[in-house]
Amino acid sequence: MRSKILICSIAIAGWLGLCSAASLGQAKQTPEQKEDKAAKAMAAEMALAGPAEEHRRLEALAGTWDREIKVWMNPGATPIAGKARSVGTMILGGRFLKIESKGTMGGFTVESLNIIGFDRRTKKYTQVGYDSTGTYYVTAAGDYDPSQNAIIANGEDFDPVIGGTQKYTFIIRFISPTKYVEEVIFKDDVHTHGKGDFKAVEITNTKTGQ
Repeated sequence: MRSKILICSIAIAGWLGLCSAASLGQAKQTPEQKEDKAAKAMAAEMALAGPAEEHRRLEALAGTWDREIKVWMNPGATPIAGKARSVGTMILGGRFLKIESKGTMGGFTVESLNIIGFDRRTKKYTQVGYDSTGTYYVTAAGDYDPSQNAIIANGEDFDPVIGGTQKYTFIIRFISPTKYVEEVIFKDDVHTHGKGDFKAVEITNTKTGQ
């Protein structure tokens, strides 16, 4: 019994010692040191708050664009063609690109909204997308690949309709100042049917004079 009491006493004494050491460490900081530490943290945060070179790459996609759309429902299927017009606008002080699109696909009107940015903390391009074919959203994040002159972002989410996780890649290929191509590649077994990566969407964007 005495040994148990001794062990508990040592443990409590050690814990109190750690707490006291931590308190002394904090007490050693003068008000000036605390203020300097807070100022440095704020400066580091502000340094990453504004747009950078990566955002200027997105700015190239601002403007009005005509879109030629191809959608494949299954690997090897004949694509469904569609047309749309989109408007890209830099928002929130040049930190994000908003792309709004409206067009027709298979006789139906389809609208979409995409927000693309670059997170300077993680050094990743980010994308959030919505469209009128459903009530959900999709997200992806990735890098710029200079060898392809493309932003390649990967994402995944659980879809209860297909009963599994769908995995996809969004690609934005910069072709010229007046043309870029978007692709959606599925990589999950439900969409690929075990036949490898499946390109489900291809959109060729051509800048208009407007």
